[in-house]
Amino acid sequence: MCSIKTISALPGHPDPVVLEPDFNRVHEIFEKLADRYGKLFTVQFANRPLVVVANANQINFILRKRPDLFGPYSRKNRVLETMKVDGIEAADDHGWKRQREVIAASMESRHMAQYFEYIKAATGDLKNHWITHGENLSKIDLEAEILGFSISVFTSMVFGDLADMPVGEQEVTKNILHNLVPILGRRIDALLPQMHLESFSEDNYFDEDIREIFRAVKNVIARKGSLLNDTNGAGNAVSMVRLLIEAMKEKGSDIRNIKLIENILLIVLASEPTTANTLLRVLFCIAKDPQVQRDIQDEVDAVLGNGGIIEDIEDIKKLKCIDAVILETMRTSSVSRLAIVEAKADLVMDDVEIPAGTPLVLLIARCALDDENFHQARVFDHRRWRSETKVESSKHNGKAFLGFGSGPRSCPGRGLAMLVIKSALAMICGNFQIRLSPEKQPGDKTGFNDKPLSFGLTIEIRDRRHDVAL
Repeated sequence: MCSIKTISALPGHPDPVVLEPDFNRVHEIFEKLADRYGKLFTVQFANRPLVVVANANQINFILRKRPDLFGPYSRKNRVLETMKVDGIEAADDHGWKRQREVIAASMESRHMAQYFEYIKAATGDLKNHWITHGENLSKIDLEAEILGFSISVFTSMVFGDLADMPVGEQEVTKNILHNLVPILGRRIDALLPQMHLESFSEDNYFDEDIREIFRAVKNVIARKGSLLNDTNGAGNAVSMVRLLIEAMKEKGSDIRNIKLIENILLIVLASEPTTANTLLRVLFCIAKDPQVQRDIQDEVDAVLGNGGIIEDIEDIKKLKCIDAVILETMRTSSVSRLAIVEAKADLVMDDVEIPAGTPLVLLIARCALDDENFHQARVFDHRRWRSETKVESSKHNGKAFLGFGSGPRSCPGRGLAMLVIKSALAMICGNFQIRLSPEKQPGDKTGFNDKPLSFGLTIEIRDRRHDVAL
């Protein structure tokens, strides 16, 4: 029988952790410390101890035990509350359960065909927009284009056809969402409490923008609510707002209990940058490896023929190679690098006593890059996700892949995010060629961990006569 030890007996970094001004690279500090101190250790941060966990089994235990034994990081919650986006991310216990039921209901697989209509329209618009650039296509800002696409598709899916908004309100909503995405992301990612609400020069209008977007969302809810008794024609797209209202009424909840406005904003503001960044990382990976790009092009050509977009949602199921490439990109270059939770009660994890209130930093991305979990873990090989090419003897611990979380609080929007990325990637690879900029070297890691991203990608209209990528 092993003896129980306190967290003070764990390996620990002797000095308080000092963060770089670039808040978004916090994970790099903890990952480097894990290389030195192992997969369970402590650090002093902001006058309190943090327990850092890099073991896949322990992280899965923690994620499965939410919300019973572990809850959201309290300091992050206060930030979300101040910024008026404290929906399901900050909820706990019964409040979390009520909100989760409604949000999960709006993202069930039976609704994917309705959302796909918005995705198809946005993907077609992006294709046509790029085609019109012709020979000048390589000069466009690909990162800005992908972020704009993501904002467009999620805004339309969540709010529906913005045509029923007053014109001025449409523009206000689009502009505010575009501006709020990077500001909100930076504030949430900052770990130091005093940095969360610090005023930045580019954030001068943040509070005003939050109030404006709240008013816009309230108006959308009012309009969608009044349409609940109307019928849509077969095959017509239905907005997520409408489905959220329907689910809320079906479960007998009201807007305040569900925090409907906060959750709508959270869905939009969380989905847009993560989806765009993931898609950009996939493009970077296929630009680095011409064979991967050819594999995807062959698959897309078999489904789409000579260019075009995915018209039938059933065709998404045929994109096995694309699915594998997305998963391998997320494994090797995850947008979500770490998660922070707090112990809600005194507990013992393995043989370590964790006091109530202890924050735990979960290095979820590092697990997928550990050779204990995956064969040649730091090598990009999308074939590891294909059953027909997977080697039985190779290590492949699927539980160490935590890009969408795990357990009861795993991401309910996984299916929707994958639908958007697959549709966009099929269109891009079917019609265009992705290349690294001339100054980029194939081994350059830029873009994997940097934020804001700097991938150095160019795009050109695909010429099937010269389909051999450089």
